[in-house]
Amino acid sequence: MTMPLETERLILRDWQPEDLEAFHAICTDPSVMQFVGDGEPWARERTEQFVGRACEMSQAVGFCQWPVIYKPSSTVIGFCGFVPANDGGEIGWRLAQEYWGRGLATEAARAVLELGFETLGFQRIIATVQSPNRASIRVVEKLGLKPESRFHRNGRELIVFSITNQRADAG
Repeated sequence: MTMPLETERLILRDWQPEDLEAFHAICTDPSVMQFVGDGEPWARERTEQFVGRACEMSQAVGFCQWPVIYKPSSTVIGFCGFVPANDGGEIGWRLAQEYWGRGLATEAARAVLELGFETLGFQRIIATVQSPNRASIRVVEKLGLKPESRFHRNGRELIVFSITNQRADAG
């Protein structure tokens, strides 16, 4: 995988040991975590496991959920990237609360979506969003993903959105 990936305001790159502290601070914020899994903030061990799995995945399949670095401060402000899914990848992101409302999730996700189709050759990309998470639903809609199905996990309703690789369809 060719890293780093840059946008106007962001850099996505491989995880580094010094990223853990800033990322763990994000994962302990109840506002950030309210629509993640069961909604509970993460213990340090869980954050370490997430980063470890991301590093392993990057080595094994060439992609992961990469740390998002805010260029003006060189600060880790979250992650954006993929986990494997049928016919392609499942895109996801998480940003520190103080960076919400600036279009940064959309900026990162748009670059990652393009990378998934153009470089990784995914046929299809999905996003799974808890139904009350209006901010993430707006991001997936801006990216052009359409709702496909709904299911329940941990007593929460999730919506699966998807988009297909138009180049692959045309080819």
